[in-house]
Amino acid sequence: MKKVEIHLTSKITQEDETATFEKTMPGEFSEKDGIMRLSYLEDGQITIKIMIKNNEMIMRRGVDSRNHSLMRFTPGEKEDCHYLVEGRQMDLTSVTNLLKVTKNGNEHKVSVEYDLFSGLYLIGNYAVTLIFA
Repeated sequence: MKKVEIHLTSKITQEDETATFEKTMPGEFSEKDGIMRLSYLEDGQITIKIMIKNNEMIMRRGVDSRNHSLMRFTPGEKEDCHYLVEGRQMDLTSVTNLLKVTKNGNEHKVSVEYDLFSGLYLIGNYAVTLIFA
């Protein structure tokens, strides 16, 4: 995997409140046979692994078998997701409004916008952009 610098922007809207976070961190990237893989440490501690193939993105946060999340994003589709905290699982559903991957020279940009539900309850709207080279 190739070393890259990642710039992350995350906009979260829950009920009437919106928060935007920006971070820059080192990471690793590879692309082979149409499959992109990106990994980095969130806040220098938590492993994030992302795989993108065939207009689908899968993101795993954490490697601990008792504490991790698995998110799936496919435009226009509902996907099963889950959070596992202290061994207790919360099942969620993502509805992806946008998944866009662009390449400009050596720079890649991944944008994903989605709604996250617990049952019928809307937890929030999320927009995440990763730019890396």
